[in-house]
Amino acid sequence: MGRQARAPITERKTRLDGSVIDYACELIRVAAGQHAVVRYVTQQDRAIQGTDLVLKAGTLTIGHFWADRPYNVYHWLAGDRTIAFYVNVAADTRISEDLIAYTDLVIDILLRPSAAIEVLDEDELPPTIEPRHRLAIAKALEVCVTEPRRLIAEIERETRAALG
Repeated sequence: MGRQARAPITERKTRLDGSVIDYACELIRVAAGQHAVVRYVTQQDRAIQGTDLVLKAGTLTIGHFWADRPYNVYHWLAGDRTIAFYVNVAADTRISEDLIAYTDLVIDILLRPSAAIEVLDEDELPPTIEPRHRLAIAKALEVCVTEPRRLIAEIERETRAALG
């Protein structure tokens, strides 16, 4: 039996400079206004800037988004094996049946399955960033630095449940 087609959903990232990037994803699960889980398969090899990591073509990304958290998490998988978790610090996340929109706050955190942490792009943070955005960054870093294993376990559990 073939895989059932999933509904399309757009992930819309707005950068601090106002530029917008849309990503076409497949919807796995959504609770509008609260939480969404999406799927994307990498079409070509992609080096993750600032790390030694290269996502090979065919890498499965399961994206987890929350309206009430200062981050979203991409769970990267090669088959059933976790490659890493990429935490994208974000603000103003809005979730509907066909759109996930957020403001990208520059800072990203790479969590390895071992719970090793790499904070990325700190040097790209503009000095004029709004205080509310600085607070969101601090909250996201606190979760990742103080409780990486808890976040990893939560995302692993949510991904496995979503993939059924």
